[in-house]
Amino acid sequence: MRLDRTQAESLLRRMEGRKVAVLGDVMLDEYLFGEVSRISPEAPVPIVRVLRERAVLGGAANVAANLKALGAEPMLIGTLQKDSAGDRLLGLLGSLGVSISGLVLDTSRPTTIKTRVIGQQQQMLRIDREESGTPDAAVLMGLKDRLERALGEASALIVSDYAKGTVNEPVMDAVRSLCAARNLPWIVDPKPAHKALYRGATLMTPNIKETSELTGRTARSDMEVTVAGRTLMADLGLKGLLVTRSERGMALFSPDAEHSAPWMIPTEAREVFDVSGAGDTVIAAFSAAIAVGADWREAAMLANAAAGVVVAKVGTATVTPDELLAHYHDQEAN
Repeated sequence: MRLDRTQAESLLRRMEGRKVAVLGDVMLDEYLFGEVSRISPEAPVPIVRVLRERAVLGGAANVAANLKALGAEPMLIGTLQKDSAGDRLLGLLGSLGVSISGLVLDTSRPTTIKTRVIGQQQQMLRIDREESGTPDAAVLMGLKDRLERALGEASALIVSDYAKGTVNEPVMDAVRSLCAARNLPWIVDPKPAHKALYRGATLMTPNIKETSELTGRTARSDMEVTVAGRTLMADLGLKGLLVTRSERGMALFSPDAEHSAPWMIPTEAREVFDVSGAGDTVIAAFSAAIAVGADWREAAMLANAAAGVVVAKVGTATVTPDELLAHYHDQEAN
């Protein structure tokens, strides 16, 4: 079973302008592209001659960018500093038309930057500039205030946790109570160290490594994924689970299957250049589809197709409705 072009087009049309809240760690992704022709005489490392640079939205901001690219209206909630990276983030968000009203100024730490060095189209090095930890009381109050405002308008909430501090116990207590009061689905891209914070989520989207770390079980084969998925859902009281399995596609545990066995979805990626940010694309596409009333299988199939398109691009990227529909057209032609 797979979505056809007509079904995908209907879903994408319904997404247009639909508000989806995104709570999480906002960061800047930098890329230095260059060529490698020799080894340094100072140490046994390659010398990369930088030819061009690129800065894009990262973390929760990339989830918001993915929602915007799909036609939805993201409501981004997070923190940043008024430093050069923060200014660049604000500029990038503004250029996409993503509202910054949900962002809270945190003067106690710098804006997170991840810098990737790419030589001959291969990532050679990543440099992280960050300071993690729970924000102070004033910032926490600001986050909860922005969250309450956003959830008054949104049709779903995405929690994009990169373990930098935005996703914490006081904020997640607010998420649980606000979403329960409004009967809103909340979908989590997890970090295993924060497992307890996700109790009661509608759905989580871990990859196989995160699934293993969250459960203490191997999750490679279909049977291992099935056992680990059941364990994780029971531990956290989840309604569903979408395990992303790289070249093996995805495994969807949904309520209509009574968690007995996951629905295995084969990958739609034809070529893979870069998987960075692919998880952001998956959760954005799945959540936007859920927000417009898609069933979980439809949402998972759309997310799978979106991931197949985005991993063929170099660097953190997004996918547009036109690209997705072209993907479905190519499928039908073959």
